[in-house]
This record gives sequence, structure tokens and C-alpha cells, in this order.
Amino acid sequence: MLCLLGGRTVAQEQESTVTLVVSVAEQKLAVLRDGGLLKKYPVSTSKFGLGDNLGSYKTPVGRLRVCEKIGDDLTAGTVLKARHTTGEVLPANAPGRDPIVTRIMWLDGLEPQNANAKGRGIYIHGTVEESKIGQPVSYGCIRMRSQDVVEVFEEVSLDTTVTIMAEKFPHYPKYTPPKPPVIVAAKPPPAKAPTPTPAPIASASKAAPMAPPAAVAKGPPSTSAPAVVAQAKPNPDKSTKAEPPRNPGASLAMQGSILDAGLPQGPKMLAPVEPKDVPRLSPYTPGLPADSAFSLQGIARDLSPVIRAADTDATAREAAAKAEKDAATAEAADPKPTPRVAFRAGSADEKRKQ
Repeated sequence: MLCLLGGRTVAQEQESTVTLVVSVAEQKLAVLRDGGLLKKYPVSTSKFGLGDNLGSYKTPVGRLRVCEKIGDDLTAGTVLKARHTTGEVLPANAPGRDPIVTRIMWLDGLEPQNANAKGRGIYIHGTVEESKIGQPVSYGCIRMRSQDVVEVFEEVSLDTTVTIMAEKFPHYPKYTPPKPPVIVAAKPPPAKAPTPTPAPIASASKAAPMAPPAAVAKGPPSTSAPAVVAQAKPNPDKSTKAEPPRNPGASLAMQGSILDAGLPQGPKMLAPVEPKDVPRLSPYTPGLPADSAFSLQGIARDLSPVIRAADTDATAREAAAKAEKDAATAEAADPKPTPRVAFRAGSADEKRKQ
């Protein structure tokens, strides 16, 4: 992050180059940055002309540098004597006074023609006689108004080059701040699609009720690939019950018996089904042994005596019906009344009692 300092960033201060140029002919000081003109200020040079001889009180010309800066943060108008403050603060244009005030930029010559500049005490400094600025009235230094010298003091640093020329300024282009570099942000990578979370699998105890097992036809095992059967979801509005297969042999044997009474379509027998998973009927029902009378296999075996009794009863009824028919035929042929013998199904002991 760049810090602001006096309207300029630290990076600009380090990268840019500030130079000062003084024109004796124009009595002005120009502040240049990177060769471009920032601002011009009125000044006052020596009233004794140009030169560098000791005791001449003349203004040296050529290339010099700022070797020392004195008076930072002093109040404007503070009096400086031998580069130290006296504690006195004078207003601008104080009558009868002409001391050095506010700031000092001490110059050191870089060429033979200005080699005595530092020893002679050539400064750029503030003056109380601001009304005379713009005229050559100094004793070799370059005088400035207090407000202007503060601005220049903030712009320059040690070793800043100062050029003093007798002629007028050449044409300087106006300083244009460089455009800040454009930093192109990297394009963020595309967001990854969220991975779908698999739905939890319901446990066997919370699964939907299973339909009753259908009859399994026994036969040779099939070698073809097993077919995929789609399980339909149970519809709570429409309850469908699979009709168990009928056993025609058992129905015929039970016709006319008490098991057939009140059934609109005759008796229906369920084919014995081998239960695949008896404990799954309820999560709390324990498995029953196959020989138990309460298992599905036990119920299927207990029906066989009933079927045999029904077959015996049907045979007895057919014999009784045939005897009645023969008796009716004999009575029609012989008009004599004959006692009618009623036959009914029963055991041999009961027939002997009759």
C-alpha cells in the first residue's frame, strides 16, 4: 500500500527526480519534476551581480546541490542566525529588519566556478523584506517569501540539483503525472458444481409394507438373464389386494359341505406358499419353526384332513341321491306302497342301530 506524503505517494517521490533552476534574468525559481515544470516562484538574487570570489557578496552560477536543510517545522518568520533559531518570530516586511527567517537550504558547488559557495554560506532562504522580492537586493543568497520557501523546502531532498543561470528560462513542458499502472485482476476460476448428496436409504423397519408373496411355480431353473422388475410405489388411496389362486379340485370336493355355505363363488383355497422371510412380517415377531402349527407351513398341512372329510361326505351324498332315485323308479313300477328307507351318510355303527 502506498502512503500519501504532501500530495505525492512515496513511490512517486522515490522514482521521480526534482530539480531547481534559478534565472537571474527573470528573478524566478522553477521547480521541475522529471523535466516538467511544476511551479515558478519569484526570488531575489545578489545586488552585487554574479560571481564566487570570497567576500564578493555575489551570487554564484552553475550546478550546485542542496547539502543541508535547516528549519523543518519552524513557524513562518522564525529568525535564524548562524543556522540556529533565536526564538524571535517576525512578521513579513517588519520595518528596519533584514534577517534570515523560516527555512534554509544550504548550497554546495559542483563546479570550479562555484566551488566556494558552501564556504561563503550561499543559501536559499526566507526573508522579512517580501516587498522587495523580484529584485536583485540580496548579499549573494537567493531570497524567497516565507510561504514560498516552505513549499520548495517540502519538494526537495538532500543532494537535489540546483542550477543558477544568468539568462532566462528555456521552455519547459508542463509536468504531467504518470498514469498509475493498471493492475488486471486474475479471472477467478469457475465455481465447481456442488456434488449431489445421495439420499439416505430407509431401513427395513421403516420401509413401505410389502405385498403378500405370490405363488412360486416350481420347475427347472432358467438359464436366461433375470428380468429387472420395477417396484411400483404403493398408492395409499387405492388399496389393491392380489386374489389368491384357486384350487379347482378342492372346490369340487367341498361343494355341498358346510365349508361351502355362504360363499358366493364357492370355496377358495390358497396354494401352499413357502414363506421366504417369516421374521420380516414384523420387526418384533420372532421366527417360528417350520413344524409349528402356527406357521404358514403348519396351516397348509392341517387342511388335508378337512379335504378328506369333504370328499367322504360328497361320496355319501352321491350314494344317497342314487338310492332315492332307484326307490322312486321302483315305486312308479309297483303301485303298492312300500316303506321308504332313508339313507344318510354315517358310520357303520349308526346304520346297525337303525
